Amino acid sequence: MNKYKHIIFDLDDTILDFQDSEEKALKQIITLYELPYNQQTIACYKRINDELWHQLEEGLISREEVLTTRFSLFLKEYQIDENGAKVEAMYREHLNQGHKTVTHAHELLNALSKQSYKLYIGTNGVGKTQRKRLGGAKLQGYFEQLFISDEIGYEKPNPHFFHYIFDALHTSSKEEFLMIGDSLTSDIQGAINVGIDCVWFNPKRSMPKSCSPKSTYTIPNLMQIMDLLEE
Repeated sequence: MNKYKHIIFDLDDTILDFQDSEEKALKQIITLYELPYNQQTIACYKRINDELWHQLEEGLISREEVLTTRFSLFLKEYQIDENGAKVEAMYREHLNQGHKTVTHAHELLNALSKQSYKLYIGTNGVGKTQRKRLGGAKLQGYFEQLFISDEIGYEKPNPHFFHYIFDALHTSSKEEFLMIGDSLTSDIQGAINVGIDCVWFNPKRSMPKSCSPKSTYTIPNLMQIMDLLEE
């Protein structure tokens, strides 16, 4: 019998296609400010956004700083002086509508739900947005609980994020947990930080840097989770 009882899923780009949601929301903002919607403009935003989220994961800045400055910094690159919080609010209204699922997400969750596993969401992000997107995809019924950084006060990979989950579930049996996510720096590093097994979901078959954290398992297809659990 498989040792895992509790399976924690990351949400963005593991269960829900965040890239699709982000692209559509970002297009609305870029178009609103009459900027060219092309790869260069998108890359400019993503460079700023990724750096801010990286600083957040390292505990150097707050989530509020990420959300209120990323668009002001982005627009400043195009000589536009705008209130970052104002643009963030518009962006989030569009982002909240995005609930396209990752390939095989429905199929995997349906298969797992027929077995004895307890499923959870463990995600960084804004609570209202994550709950609305998960509800739009009609997936919330698969999960026992949703653990969202905005609501619990800690971001992955901070060990406190996972200890919050252990406390909420009244268990310290780490060998019973499995973390599944697409991010080496938050999902995988976070799992390693607290000593639980983890699966790096890597559909693009990216090559990690030599200094990247090493996951217990690596898969390009979500349905391979079933094979792992049957080993």
